[in-house]
This record gives sequence, structure tokens and C-alpha cells, in this order.
Amino acid sequence: MALLIGFCLVTAMGIIHHFALRALERLSGYDKNKPNRTIQTVFFGLLSLHTLEIVGWAAAYRVILSFPAFGFLGGLVGDFDGGWADLIYFSGVQFTTLGYTQIETDGSIRLVALMQSLGGFMVLTWSATYIYSAWQRAFRLINTEDAKAKN
Repeated sequence: MALLIGFCLVTAMGIIHHFALRALERLSGYDKNKPNRTIQTVFFGLLSLHTLEIVGWAAAYRVILSFPAFGFLGGLVGDFDGGWADLIYFSGVQFTTLGYTQIETDGSIRLVALMQSLGGFMVLTWSATYIYSAWQRAFRLINTEDAKAKN
């Protein structure tokens, strides 16, 4: 059941990430006169998106830990006081696949955390590819215009 919950959460994150990237593409423009603005917009947008995804996972952990119906999943132990700062910290460490934290999983909730690490790795690499492509498009416009001007 924990694996299924994690799978559903990763699927939701992937859908949200997709539509956020589409919105970011419209927002960033690709102004050949201001390629740096394009890259900065994409960078800030991705930073904001990943922060929201980490907080979203923290909220999911809050729900899982707060409702007795999810008690069979276990909990978080160690240096964990149940506050938002701890949930966001744990979520961020899992999301970035660092995996090392003073907060540990106890029970099958570790499978939810595993799926978060997998999903985090997937969207981080997706975002890295996206910003690389945005960089190429933004600066290709300048190089194309420069080449045309020289001919």
C-alpha cells in the first residue's frame, strides 16, 4: 500500500511538473534581445517549482502522519519533533536523493520516501534538461542573428 501511495504522489508531481514547465515556457518568452532574462526567469521558475514540490511532499507526510487511518505506514523517528521545519527538511533531503538525515523512517512509510527520491530525481533531471534547452534556444537566436548580419 505504501508503494502505491508513493506511486500516486509521484504521478501527481509529474503531472504538475509538466504543466508548470509549459507555463514557464510561455512566461519566459525567448526574447532574442534579452536572453539572460529568459535564463533567469527559467532558473527562478524552476527553483520556485522545486520548492513547492518539496513543500507539497511535506504536506503529504503531514497527512500520512496525522491521520490514524495511515497509522499502518509507520512514522518518522530520530531527531523529529513533528513540526513543519522537520517535515520540509526531511522532504527536501528525500527529494534531492541525498538520503542522509537525522530523521529516519520507521515502517513501510520508507517506501513512500523511496518513491519521493525516485520522483525527485526524475523531475530534477527533467528540469536540468529543460534549462539546458532554454539556454540553447535563447542563445541560438543571438548566434543566428549574428551570422545573418555577417553575411
